[in-house]
Amino acid sequence: MEQIMQGPAHFPSKQEAQPQAAAAPSGNNPMRKIIFMVGVAIVVFLAVTSYSVRKSFQSSDQLTGIKDLYFPVLQKIEANIVRLDKMEELFMRSVMLGDHDPLDEAEDFYKKGDEVFGEIEQIYPERAKEVLALRDEYRKYNAMALKTAEDFLAKKVDDMPTQTKRMNATLNHLRQSIKDFRESSYGNFVKSLAQSQQTVKLTLYMGIALGVMNLCFMGVLVFFIRNNVAMMAVIAEQNATLEKRVAERTAQLRQKTNDIQAMLQNMPQGVMTVLPGGVIHPEYSAYMETIFETKEIGGRNLMELVFTNTSLGSNDLSQVDAAVGSCIGEDLMNYEFNSHLLVSDFNITLPNGTVKSLSLSWSPIADENDTVEKLMLCVRDVTELKRLEGEAGAQKRELEIIGEILAVSQEKFQDFIESSYKFVAENEELIRKTTQKDLDVVGLLFRNMHTIKGNARTYGLLNMTNVVHETEQEYDDLRKDEEKVWDQEALLKQLALVHASVDEYHKINDVKLGRKGPGRRGSVERFLMVEKDQVSRAMELIKAVNDGDLADMRKALSEVDRTLRLIGTEKIESVLSGIVDSMPSLAQELGKEAPKVTITDNGVVVRTQAIGLLKNVFTHLFRNSMDHGLETAEARQAAGKNPVGHIQLAAGLADGQLTLKLHDDGRGLALGRIRQKAIENGVLKEGEAATPEHVANLIFASGFSTAEQVTEVSGRGVGMDAVRGFLQKEGGDVVIRFTDDKVDSPQRAFELVITLPEKFAVKA
Repeated sequence: MEQIMQGPAHFPSKQEAQPQAAAAPSGNNPMRKIIFMVGVAIVVFLAVTSYSVRKSFQSSDQLTGIKDLYFPVLQKIEANIVRLDKMEELFMRSVMLGDHDPLDEAEDFYKKGDEVFGEIEQIYPERAKEVLALRDEYRKYNAMALKTAEDFLAKKVDDMPTQTKRMNATLNHLRQSIKDFRESSYGNFVKSLAQSQQTVKLTLYMGIALGVMNLCFMGVLVFFIRNNVAMMAVIAEQNATLEKRVAERTAQLRQKTNDIQAMLQNMPQGVMTVLPGGVIHPEYSAYMETIFETKEIGGRNLMELVFTNTSLGSNDLSQVDAAVGSCIGEDLMNYEFNSHLLVSDFNITLPNGTVKSLSLSWSPIADENDTVEKLMLCVRDVTELKRLEGEAGAQKRELEIIGEILAVSQEKFQDFIESSYKFVAENEELIRKTTQKDLDVVGLLFRNMHTIKGNARTYGLLNMTNVVHETEQEYDDLRKDEEKVWDQEALLKQLALVHASVDEYHKINDVKLGRKGPGRRGSVERFLMVEKDQVSRAMELIKAVNDGDLADMRKALSEVDRTLRLIGTEKIESVLSGIVDSMPSLAQELGKEAPKVTITDNGVVVRTQAIGLLKNVFTHLFRNSMDHGLETAEARQAAGKNPVGHIQLAAGLADGQLTLKLHDDGRGLALGRIRQKAIENGVLKEGEAATPEHVANLIFASGFSTAEQVTEVSGRGVGMDAVRGFLQKEGGDVVIRFTDDKVDSPQRAFELVITLPEKFAVKA
């Protein structure tokens, strides 16, 4: 309690009665005059003394009246403060748990609090107007909090933070009003008490002054009375101060006790203390019975109650038991050394078969000598929390996947799914046919999986890359580790995870997004593609042909022949657009500027059966240029280059071949690094003579890489190997051609020349 509120004291004032002196009797007898004067003095003295004593008793009665007013009001105000805190807790619990029941309980607290304000108004009529204002403010806060909670549960709140701030402002203002009321009441009490005491003192001093003027024989009596009256005032003041302090301490102790009991009974968390011997103290929070579904808690052994039928192993259990025993009764430092052995999370199976997830928090309770007397253990049931976390994680993953899919056109996504299923099916067939380790088979498995990962990263399907990366790693280990055994069953299970990941993307695309089918282009087996204006132009020429005009006929037939040749073809720029679009994100991942990509087709278009091949090939080649070829912006500027790199692809069709030349303005081919790597891998011998062309072609060897470390982009020795494999499978090839004359330089400018049979392309 910050302060003790005291009720005001308003006392009816009384005018001091001044005794009227009786008329002196006539006569010249001096003795009679003296006796008369002494008698008058005695009467006045007795009257003043009587009046002072009466005032003292009245002051005592007034103090009793103040106490009779003060304590009921204090108790009721303090009770309403507790109810207000409880209402706030119930409103918060309703919002956090999404449950309406706490609102009903809060309404009961509100009604009881409102009744109490009414009682205070009756007890305290002098301040009825202020009590009425507090009551109205209390009602407004309850209405606002109740409406906010109900709107939140009904999901009608558009701006919850603003509404919450308003509710908190109302609550804070209400608390401040109660505090002001309490402090002002206390001030009135102190003021009234001071006035009462001042009146008594003033009266006593008047009596003393009159008594001193009395006869000498009254001096002793006056002195005696004055001292006794002063002593009574001091005692009364001390008694009032002592009573006030006792009341304060009693109220504070009662409030703390009530707070502790309320917390133990209402907090949704288990709290208990562990005594020497691992025995649980009889006093614990009521929620412990809810967690462990038993009322038999106090006096039981800690290990028996908390750690029976848990997911912890015997070693963990023995460590907990030993740590608890070694901490209690020992120095606090001993707890610090052993606290890491006290487990904090596990699952427990209760006798009725219910499985709960519990979270534990340990704290030592030490005496003034830093000796641990007991341990406090807080237990939370986090079963629902973990379930909700799991559901939230699954929903978050699904939303992320939906976002990734929507960033890719339906046509491109369908191509990716079809190619991924094809590579997975090919890997499954290879694994089932192979009973022993075959490095050629492993290399093909690796290339296929690396291509899936490259395509997934190209389209930003990042949630798939982890499982594909793990499968690729498994193949990489088989390829590089001679001791690793070929486990057909394990490889099929690992591949099934990749298949499931592709299925997940496929299902979300078809079911959740409703994007079934291949999209605009459709299946190349069922549809032939050609631009509509080309067909229209050919048809117009045929209609306009003059039967007798051979030149017109030849022109029309030539246009029709050209149109027919373009059926089932697509521009190279369109085929590679998805890969080009992914270059900025790849550049950001590598810490480089997004490159400029120029594709010059020279009128060459490719047939639809070459689309998948070209996508797989240039997925590797473009990424290879970004990672190994183009430098960072700083390095390029230092070399006098444009900070933005340039990748160029040119197509040509001649001598029965489709030729694609790829070039970038990066650092060139690191022949020196390739030679050194080849010597380290045993491909070349130290000092062996090898032409630059021979060294350059080593990059096509399986498993060869010059990357310093393995990353998601490169470093596994796959890429150029896969490119050559894809091309040779279709009757094509790839070679390196130097574009400078620096024969002895360790760094050579070059271009990649890709060739394919003429059947894959046509001249537009």
